[in-house]
Amino acid sequence: MDVIMESKEVSEPELKVFTENRVKRSLKRLFCLVRKIKVRYSADPKSRTSCNQNCHIELQTFDHQRIEFSVTARDRRAALDIGLKKAYKHVQKVFNKAQKYGRMSKNVYI
Repeated sequence: MDVIMESKEVSEPELKVFTENRVKRSLKRLFCLVRKIKVRYSADPKSRTSCNQNCHIELQTFDHQRIEFSVTARDRRAALDIGLKKAYKHVQKVFNKAQKYGRMSKNVYI
């Protein structure tokens, strides 16, 4: 499983290490289904609320399906946690549905 972090701003090395560790730990049980994970951070300076940090998570599975999530929160770490929780639940639901029907199908990802 490859973890790729992208950011438009200057990223701190601590945030990169935190992101890699958090992704590997949270998707540890589903590592056999996920090939590549891209995490992209951005900030919305025009936001009127205090929630202006965006985290965009893109998962690529071994059958070349892409699953994307975008989360907005107060800070980057909270956005990453919420996004990974959504991603874990979605991939787990897809895997359980595939096991129920006995195959990994493209129809499952729709």
